[in-house]
Amino acid sequence: MGTAQRTLSLSPLTILDASPAEQVGAAAGAGFDALGVRVMPAADEKVWPMLGNSAHLRETLARLDDTGMHVLDVELIVLRPDYREGDVLAVLDAGHRLGARFALVLGYDTDRTRLADNFTRVCVAAADRGIRPGLEFMKYSAVPTIEAAVRVVRQSGHPSGSVLVDALHLQRSGGSPASLAAVPPELLPYGQLCDGPLLPVWPDDDDARVESRTDRLLPGEGEFPLRELIHSLPAGSALSVEAPVGASRELPAGERAAQAFAAASSLLGTHRTMEGSGGLC
Repeated sequence: MGTAQRTLSLSPLTILDASPAEQVGAAAGAGFDALGVRVMPAADEKVWPMLGNSAHLRETLARLDDTGMHVLDVELIVLRPDYREGDVLAVLDAGHRLGARFALVLGYDTDRTRLADNFTRVCVAAADRGIRPGLEFMKYSAVPTIEAAVRVVRQSGHPSGSVLVDALHLQRSGGSPASLAAVPPELLPYGQLCDGPLLPVWPDDDDARVESRTDRLLPGEGEFPLRELIHSLPAGSALSVEAPVGASRELPAGERAAQAFAAASSLLGTHRTMEGSGGLC
């Protein structure tokens, strides 16, 4: 564990108004090693068609080739009571073409047995494509805490299953870096960084959603115990900056990406430059 130089990725939510291909350029220009790509929309947001052999997917692949960037994860697989295998496979197929290491999974099914069974189905299909699913917990989902996420992954029993730790959701669900001590290190391959005030814990669901999607702070600009969180993650785990900052929403995507990279680099104490950041994936 510790702050040894890790893969540093840019989450799509940080600059979600830019197309995936534009996000590749912004992440590369800022100095990130990798980025996440949203191939399935999560809510009422602009859709950039990325499934099948779409023009946007082809453009994104070309930008990845041009920049030498890597894809850390693809989003989103949402597990609801009505398991939609076609949606799952479409996301995983896009992730495979993009060379993604992980697929972000959300749980919105209160039937824990069914949720674990469907997560297993995701794991089997993902493993066939060289992808590892990461189950993210959020206080306004059916998987509200890190403990709940670990229970689902353990009940699933598939070796590719993992837990994605987001600094915001850990704080808002009453968790702390100490909560990671009870989690087997192999279940924590990557985490997401942002910042914010310590309170409220267990906020209203609507307020929590708004903060999560549009009103976070860059790492180091709030009160979250981020250094402790990073030390609590396994040394080989990747880090992704997921920080949509409301006050900066009018800035160009490249400038917001550069601010995110500078903030994360300062927090990590690496002071990395674009020239010295590549080759970690």
